[in-house]
Amino acid sequence: MAQEARSALAGLALALAIGVTPVSAQTPRGDVAWQQLPPQQQQILAPIRGEWDSLDPVRKRKWIGIAQRYPKLSADEQQRLQRRMQEWAALSPEARRAARDRYREFEQMPADERQALIEKWEEYKRAREEAAAAAAAEETAAKEAASGEAAKAAEAGGAAPEPKP
Repeated sequence: MAQEARSALAGLALALAIGVTPVSAQTPRGDVAWQQLPPQQQQILAPIRGEWDSLDPVRKRKWIGIAQRYPKLSADEQQRLQRRMQEWAALSPEARRAARDRYREFEQMPADERQALIEKWEEYKRAREEAAAAAAAEETAAKEAASGEAAKAAEAGGAAPEPKP
């Protein structure tokens, strides 16, 4: 136990010496009012602004940690995070609670079951994307056919036929 404490202290001293501080050291303790956040964090966390005051201090610290890591994310990851924060903010408290419960259940699954569920989800997403692409292709083909008929009618006799009421 004493060895673990010395190791942790040595690690912290090294991190401080080279200018790296752990997120927990960067995250304020206790409750943080929205106005206390730096402007950059307010901008990043804007999708959850409306509920900030109702969050408990632990959740606020988690969101602050996310905001601190945000600048290091790729542009795609930043967009995905913003979209997910907006989706999260739109959920009812009951839906959020249910989502947290499902996440806890997922985390407690055996690794092979978790992997099988991830694979099923990926398969579902692929099928959804393929169906959307097929629907878009059908719509494009229908528009092209309609514009081709109008062009043929214009060549054959002048104007396209009047639509029937």
